Amino acid sequence: MQPVLSDMLYAESAFDSAPWEAPLSVSERRHLLLQYGAQSSAYFSFQPGVQFFGSAQHGFVSYCPLDRWKGGVDVIFNNPVCAEQNLTWLLNRFLASRERPAVFVGIESKVAEALAQQGYVVNEMGVEFSFSVQDFCVRGKHKKQLRHAANLGARYELRVEELHASQVNAEEVEAISQRWLKQKAVKRSELRLLTRPPQHRDEWLTRRFYCFQGERLLGYIYFDPYFTQGAVTGYCANILRCLPSIGPAGLLDYTMLQAIEQFRREGVPRLSLGIAPLHDLQEIAGESPLLRRLGQWLYRNGSGLYAFAPLAYHKTRYRGEERKWYLAYKDLSPPRLLWSLMAGTGVLGR
Repeated sequence: MQPVLSDMLYAESAFDSAPWEAPLSVSERRHLLLQYGAQSSAYFSFQPGVQFFGSAQHGFVSYCPLDRWKGGVDVIFNNPVCAEQNLTWLLNRFLASRERPAVFVGIESKVAEALAQQGYVVNEMGVEFSFSVQDFCVRGKHKKQLRHAANLGARYELRVEELHASQVNAEEVEAISQRWLKQKAVKRSELRLLTRPPQHRDEWLTRRFYCFQGERLLGYIYFDPYFTQGAVTGYCANILRCLPSIGPAGLLDYTMLQAIEQFRREGVPRLSLGIAPLHDLQEIAGESPLLRRLGQWLYRNGSGLYAFAPLAYHKTRYRGEERKWYLAYKDLSPPRLLWSLMAGTGVLGR
């Protein structure tokens, strides 16, 4: 429903008087997230190095300042957390406060459209995969690998438990994480922004599922919540790790399927597998063709930097809904834009 004129006038007046420079407390950010954090990556705002612009009354923009090259940039890595009628006002206030370029990544179409009206160049940047928990099943010829994984528990005496971080041996958890990173293309640091680096401690409303064989911990998945009007409407499978070359193939899929069953029993509506960067980039109006072609080339040939194609393949096996996410920029050269994205997400290290 569109706001009436009096509501719009009130919103403009309230924004003029909002305390934009006052820091938002953790409780204020949590309250806003509960009401308006409907994007599956909304919880990614809670990670080191992130700053916030906004007010407790009207929402906030999460961004990460990068200062190492030619004056730096600010990277905004998800949708602003606010009511829809406040989106344009909040973006305008944020952009007016910037003294250097702002790069938006991992944003949905409504934000991309608002930025395009501000003169930003908008390109596709990848695909988010999600599905209805209540409707999910492993039937069908395209889910053969998932059906195989669903049977691993009985065949290999595996069990999955949802536990608090304080109930699990912290040294085992960290050892799995370190061994997992060593076999990845990006070994120098944890990825961030488009994912959330793992916190091996209990956190507000997150869920943790651990897979054991006997008493040995083999792997785990951490889920971050997203919300609508004060209620959890889904979880994003953010961190998936297991011991390389130990345990059966498909162990993380088995852990995922066990978590899905728990969410189904609770009535959780949706599960997101997160974004597959650079997957299925298509031409759109107003884009940079050069940037799209470069992204397509990296998807095919950039496995030494990041496993773009294998990650996308794994997510497609769940046959979920595919939703395009976007990036938006202006007043940036292509080299500076690429540096911002790759340095900001940790592909280039810290």
